[in-house]
Amino acid sequence: MSVLPSIDPSLESHPLCIDLVPTERVSPKLREALRARGAPDDPEAEPRSFSAQQLKTLRAMVARILPDAAAYHIDLALRLDEMMAEQEGNGWRYQALPTDPEAYRIGLETLKDLARSETGEGFADLSGAEQDRLLEGLDSGAFQLPEQQERFTAEQMKLWFEEVRSDAVRHYVAHPAIMARIGYSGFANGGATGAGFQGFQKVGMDERESWEPEPTDPSYPVELAR
Repeated sequence: MSVLPSIDPSLESHPLCIDLVPTERVSPKLREALRARGAPDDPEAEPRSFSAQQLKTLRAMVARILPDAAAYHIDLALRLDEMMAEQEGNGWRYQALPTDPEAYRIGLETLKDLARSETGEGFADLSGAEQDRLLEGLDSGAFQLPEQQERFTAEQMKLWFEEVRSDAVRHYVAHPAIMARIGYSGFANGGATGAGFQGFQKVGMDERESWEPEPTDPSYPVELAR
């Protein structure tokens, strides 16, 4: 799994939050959404879609995918649980998989069984290296999974693992501090009042509008691509 660079977890210090979000380029509705996304998650919150054990497994799983999310107090597993409970996915699924909430539950149970079959322990109880080995095996479809009812095949697990990564990354990048870190300001098209929709004039490579904040971590896109 990719390990990302170290970060400054202080959301209040990010120029995007100070200099851009409060301006008329951001609609009031979106401003509230960004504030909600930036609020720390409650680690004691009860899951709505998953069991406590499934949430524990998912937390361990996404921690290997985006290990620095916790430094921003982003509980990606809890946000994915909320997304499944509200059925707010991306609106499509692979034909080989059931609906998203059911796919998550079956996938997490299959991962639990795989970990026990391979190591004798639950996935969340394994070392990071062992977790990576299992997840890399899912990604390549290399593992022979025990055949059981209400469990995924190796091919289904490969597809589901792709979906988990996509969902986790969408929630991660939607956080305002992460937007600030990578210098993303595409949401600032104009507010509901004042100038209204304003759009962008400079859209070429390496061009930035005068109002766009610089990324707080210019090395981030390079590191992420490695």
